[in-house]
Amino acid sequence: MEEEISLRELLEIIWKWRKTIVLITIASVLIAGLLSFFVIKPTYEATTTLSVSDITPQTGFFGSNTTVVLPNQNGSDGSMIQSDTADKDLSYLLSSILKYQDMTVNTYKEEVTNPQVLLDTIKQLKLDPKKYTLDNFKNEIDVQTIDNTNLITITVKEKDPKLAARIADAIAANFKSYIVSRNNRQTDKLISTIESLINLQNTKIEAATNELNSTNPANKVEYEQNQTKLNLLKNTRDIMMEKYNMLQLVKASNLGEQGIMVTSKAIVPDKPVSPKKSLNIAIAFILGLMVSMFVVFFAEYWKSTSVKIENR
Repeated sequence: MEEEISLRELLEIIWKWRKTIVLITIASVLIAGLLSFFVIKPTYEATTTLSVSDITPQTGFFGSNTTVVLPNQNGSDGSMIQSDTADKDLSYLLSSILKYQDMTVNTYKEEVTNPQVLLDTIKQLKLDPKKYTLDNFKNEIDVQTIDNTNLITITVKEKDPKLAARIADAIAANFKSYIVSRNNRQTDKLISTIESLINLQNTKIEAATNELNSTNPANKVEYEQNQTKLNLLKNTRDIMMEKYNMLQLVKASNLGEQGIMVTSKAIVPDKPVSPKKSLNIAIAFILGLMVSMFVVFFAEYWKSTSVKIENR
């Protein structure tokens, strides 16, 4: 019975304050509508899609024709045997030195918003550097990878739909240029390293050649030993030259051009993504209803407790 009376009292309070509830709810809806339609500027999104692949060059042993000539330790007649084991060992050693950084899809994703890429974009599009600081600019860019693919999406939010599309495309182009430039710098460092090794090897070859020329051919054992030493040094240089030539090919190919491709350029959006007018109005209606109910029940409670205090 008490629950029925309480429910009845609840309904009576709502009916008593119905105008207040309606007014507060309508006011909330109107405010949300005014803000959504006339105050809050619409925000647009433009998306560019990239396809990336791991094209890290492998500098491993790829079939040198050089061989290392070694003395036959099983015979005393001074005959020679040949082996390419040392070639491969040396090739793998050079490969560990002349190594590129592995680039995965997630690595590429993190590099899209590299400060250099963002600065190049700001400069290229002549954006206001005071408004487009690195932190603010980065917050407007959303970079995501599509699951189980090698695709990366670059989404830019802007008040101007045309500018959003221009920024998305510019970031994609500058990102690709940044990767190519970085890989070329890495290649130049590797070329410089292998050139130093080749120069050092040439110095050793020159010394070994002079030593061989000064050896008396009549001393067969010493002469063959010096000849073998010279052959080893030349074979080692040949392997180094293979690496050097390969790096030159890598540089000429502009590593990164083939590994990053724009599969979908940004389209100028015709509809804003925010504010969501219908959703804002619906939320305002619910909040307005809740607030109005709280107000009327609090007012009724305050009124009833005040009467009890006066009666005392």
